[in-house]
Amino acid sequence: MLLLLDVADCPIAATAHPWHRWLVRIHASRLDRQLAAGASPDASVALALRAQLLVRTRVRHDLARSARRILLAATRAPGARRLAVPVCRGPVRDCSEEFAELISRLLAVGPVPAQGVARASLLLTDATSPLYHPDRADDLRAVVRAAANALAA
Repeated sequence: MLLLLDVADCPIAATAHPWHRWLVRIHASRLDRQLAAGASPDASVALALRAQLLVRTRVRHDLARSARRILLAATRAPGARRLAVPVCRGPVRDCSEEFAELISRLLAVGPVPAQGVARASLLLTDATSPLYHPDRADDLRAVVRAAANALAA
């Protein structure tokens, strides 16, 4: 059972059905964008389920591992083993301290806000992220810092 808020801010109970979980998988990116923008995880069954998934330790550790791989690939020699999807190496190297902070906060023990994990997930998985686009690479430090700060909130 999930506790949600309706329009009048009155608590209502709703049951998560298997098709809710399927919809969450299908719409994960859209839900992550909503959570990253500050949508309340209690606003809908889909947002609540996605938030519950994002804050799991395993998901956070997977994101931290991905961020660590990206950071290592960016600091290695150009001929070294490459990532499957190329990243903007220079900007990643330039904000290595912010990446280290993001990784540390993803690995922190205890609860973290779903908004921060959603921001980290979008940074690492969204094809439009400044991580992957040289024309948006100037935004990378701010996006990484915002994700790390949202994890500490």
